[in-house]
Amino acid sequence: MTERIITLSVTEWLQKHPAMLVSVSPDTDILDIVRAMLAHESRDAYVIENGRVRGHLSFNKLVNHLFSHDRPVHSHRQLFARVSAATAEELMDPHFAYCREDEQINQILHRQLQCDVSDLVVLATDNTPIGVIKLTEVVRESLQ
Repeated sequence: MTERIITLSVTEWLQKHPAMLVSVSPDTDILDIVRAMLAHESRDAYVIENGRVRGHLSFNKLVNHLFSHDRPVHSHRQLFARVSAATAEELMDPHFAYCREDEQINQILHRQLQCDVSDLVVLATDNTPIGVIKLTEVVRESLQ
């Protein structure tokens, strides 16, 4: 990765690379979540309630749940997935990776890779979402 990208702050990155955060309400159905992710070519969505992020949804988790009826049951979790309702609130992970505006790209890149998050949400000091850092854009920019 080039030095100019590593030393950019998250704020500077967002100014140069604005991207849409895929966000859904807690009662959004799994099919609508997957459609939104596909429409925005995103592997991550965030559950927003009252202007704040409540949880994270990964594409792989949603697909696993979506196709659970077509797979043999191997665990209690997969069996539960077959019978439970599938809304964002029920499927979200309330513990999620995020970054702040004042961090640098080199600080958040490791977190993004370690947590396997392609679209890392940027939170303001009051914990409202203000943007997203797309890993694909960081890689694209670094190759130029």
